[in-house]
Amino acid sequence: MLNNGSISPVKQFLRNKWVRLVLVIDVIVVIAIIGILIFNASKTAIVSFNVAPIDAKIQLNGQGEYSDGSYQVLPGTYEITISHDNLTPKTFTLELKPNHETTLVAFLSDNGNFEFYKLMDNSASYQRLTEIASKSNNITTDHDTSAEQFISDFNQILSITKVLPIKGYVHADPSISASTAGFTIRDGRSKEECERIACLLVNYYGNGYEETVAEKIKEAGYNPADYQIVYERYN
Repeated sequence: MLNNGSISPVKQFLRNKWVRLVLVIDVIVVIAIIGILIFNASKTAIVSFNVAPIDAKIQLNGQGEYSDGSYQVLPGTYEITISHDNLTPKTFTLELKPNHETTLVAFLSDNGNFEFYKLMDNSASYQRLTEIASKSNNITTDHDTSAEQFISDFNQILSITKVLPIKGYVHADPSISASTAGFTIRDGRSKEECERIACLLVNYYGNGYEETVAEKIKEAGYNPADYQIVYERYN
């Protein structure tokens, strides 16, 4: 039995300022968690992004940093900006409705120049571009047709792989009787030296083959100037 005027252990415990501080913090944390759950439950609109380049930066109302994929957001009207270094950004205004999925499909270029998509490092982005903006399947939200001719032309350049390998022989050194040099033109896209998607590998032995390589490419119906050509001597 407690003596009159004594304080119970529980009250004594609660009078400790550090205990009270911890309890206050716990209450704040619980309230915050409940608030987050309520806020997330309110995100009933779904927005999906299908863009090229695949690593483009996407912002909603100038905030956040989104990328390819689907996101749950609060319903409402959003200004959505897609940007990428050295490319011209695009901005869309979309109404995202509750319990409804909206898909934004778009691509970027450098004011209509598509050199970015010719680089080997951006091959996945070129593949995405062909999937969303080709003449036969243009599904872009803004109905942008500016990439259609580029895709058609570049696919034609890349179609050289259908006629590879191409083999040839030339005289290596006119001063050496009966000496010849040979080469084989292959798809070079797996080589580290290839900086461009349109890249050819020429395996060769001997010398004096460069002009003949160009002639063989022309004979196949292609322009040598459209390709990065990597030369590699046979072992």
